[in-house]
Amino acid sequence: MAIITAILLITALPLYVTFLGVYLPQSKYRQGLLFAVRLPEEALESAEIRRVRQRFNKQMAYVAIGMALLLAVLLVLLHKWVAYQMIGYVVWMIAGTIGMVMPFRRAFRDTLAAKRLHNWYVGPRNTVWSDLRVAQLKNERAAPMALFAVPAALSAGLIWLGYEQGIVVAGIAAAFLTAVLAALSLAVRASKTKVYSRNSEVNVALNQHFRRMWTYALWWVAVAENVHAWLAIRLALTYGEDMFGFWLTAFALFTLLPIGVFFYAHRNVRRTEREMLASDSQVIYSDDDEYWGNGFTYHNPKDRSLFVEKRVGIGMTINTGTLAGKIIVGGIIGVTVGILAFVLFLLVRSELTDPEMIVTPERVDIRYPMYNVQFDVADIEQLALVDDIPSGAKVNGEATERVARGHFRLKELGTSRLYVFKNQPPYIQIKLSDGYIFYNERDPQRTEQLYEQLRQYAASGHGEMSSAK
Repeated sequence: MAIITAILLITALPLYVTFLGVYLPQSKYRQGLLFAVRLPEEALESAEIRRVRQRFNKQMAYVAIGMALLLAVLLVLLHKWVAYQMIGYVVWMIAGTIGMVMPFRRAFRDTLAAKRLHNWYVGPRNTVWSDLRVAQLKNERAAPMALFAVPAALSAGLIWLGYEQGIVVAGIAAAFLTAVLAALSLAVRASKTKVYSRNSEVNVALNQHFRRMWTYALWWVAVAENVHAWLAIRLALTYGEDMFGFWLTAFALFTLLPIGVFFYAHRNVRRTEREMLASDSQVIYSDDDEYWGNGFTYHNPKDRSLFVEKRVGIGMTINTGTLAGKIIVGGIIGVTVGILAFVLFLLVRSELTDPEMIVTPERVDIRYPMYNVQFDVADIEQLALVDDIPSGAKVNGEATERVARGHFRLKELGTSRLYVFKNQPPYIQIKLSDGYIFYNERDPQRTEQLYEQLRQYAASGHGEMSSAK
């Protein structure tokens, strides 16, 4: 199995499980909610509600089977073409999201319509409750923001280590992720307080527990992902075919770890809420379904809170009824679409474009999008035509079972640039003062012709350069 296929599968499986884990339980009545609609318990006996639940469960079963089959087909049929495999993966994610959301949206609308028809309202409608004591004490048990100095220092160390080894991308990614998680921790601290009861002590305890669990969860993930980045750098420096299984295991572990941490925090918060409210006789129920468009988006212009706790899934969601909420959501959508379009464009272009080596008596120019390189013929220290390339790891570029292009670190040779079709020898090996370059064409005869041309120009330029075939 190609490494790209294995990585896509490893990331797809937790995503698939998360989709099912978020939407399948919505047909169960929990904490007064069914399909994100607040209902009295007696409404569950209605024939309308029973039909909605049965239809939803049936549709979700079809979607679950369809997503699994589509993923298998895309990964198997397109495994030789990384660009098209990545496009297929994005299509699978979009199709899976739509496939999961549509049955839920229909169930939400039908449940809400039945609620309005039968007047199944619970508590005062469209009321925003507040507890001033909770607002003052909500963050007393939250993780101190100063703790993020630890992952920030780790990120700085990774950037320095990466710069020394020519693998700075992992450190920059770790620093960016640390900043995002720190911003999310601030958002949790600033999020709207929730009024559960007329008993202020209950409200304080539950709001503090929510912020404590989520801020520490975000901090732990920041630390873990910096360790992940360090491991990626170490593996890039020592990678070989014998490390393939270890790399996949490590990748899978650190892909699943954040999901596990966030899931634990969510379950812990929910369990604590159930236990405390079960023994409280002053629980407050507020019926604010009108503000939850489609059951998972919150739009309440009367509520000045930017972040509120989700009804579907775990964590927080943005109040699009505020100006800041509109800007954030629009920015996230725009940036996501832009990045995806740019990455997919590069992948398709690389799939349709081959590197080109242009040789003149004085200069060599290798042209390939984003990885162009030029050097003087006189700079060549060693030239050879070889049948094998040492194993190594990609630093920045693309590596599939068909091609290797970009920056790599190779065993015994170190820093190298590769522009090769794998398993299609021979390869032109060029040694420069700052590393090696490997190049070949689809046609072995064309590779040999380029080598002979290079050898002649290099030999006429200086006599000390070594050459071998």
